[in-house]
Amino acid sequence: MELSIGLPEGLLLRLSNGDLTLYEDDWKTVRRQIDLSILEGAQIADITWSHKLWAAVVAVPERNQLFRWDAYTNALVEFAGTGEPGRRDGKVAHAKFAATCGTVEDSDGRVWLVDRDSSALRYLEFDLDKGDGDPHVVTVVGRHGAGYADGAADEARLSAPESVHILYDGSVVVADTGNHAIRVLDRESLELRTVVGGPDLTEADTDFSDDMVLQRPHLVEVADGELWVVDDNGRHHVEVTPV
Repeated sequence: MELSIGLPEGLLLRLSNGDLTLYEDDWKTVRRQIDLSILEGAQIADITWSHKLWAAVVAVPERNQLFRWDAYTNALVEFAGTGEPGRRDGKVAHAKFAATCGTVEDSDGRVWLVDRDSSALRYLEFDLDKGDGDPHVVTVVGRHGAGYADGAADEARLSAPESVHILYDGSVVVADTGNHAIRVLDRESLELRTVVGGPDLTEADTDFSDDMVLQRPHLVEVADGELWVVDDNGRHHVEVTPV
């Protein structure tokens, strides 16, 4: 897996072939290799820099945990989750996760994440008035298990989502892998809607000038204000119509 994120001071953190490396601001000179022995061979799925933590949040699905790394200590340490699979909110030390695959930070400093095995969209929130930031986990979608349902977040359902990103308007976009769909959550109304695909959509149902049939979308990306989706059939540009 190849994954790179930019860090403050122009540094680059890159995951490649299972190795995590910190580069200087020329993006070529290696500053240091990150010791991943704490993971005991488990693979990293995603990395997001948290400006409130001033550290990287590292998702490791096999461990059902999030880890934390910062450029000052250079240590990768356990951050959130007991290691037991499940979905439990609250303080990160007592929270439970179920194969967190995707993470992203929004403009308010929340770190959004998707748990594949609990079919949930969740976020980490922080209180900077407290010394440790008092990180808590909140579930937004996924309180009723896997399924397919649009509408109010507390009743909506996802199925094995694997990626999450933030759109230009602040909405949260999810690769709903098990439902072969792209879903968007409006952060103000907390309404979830499907913008492309669905579990029962077939080629006969679509007009390819306006729609597409997705096969297990597993990555959503935002580049130059546009949404791109990667599924089993390749990479697609997706238009999201404003509500």
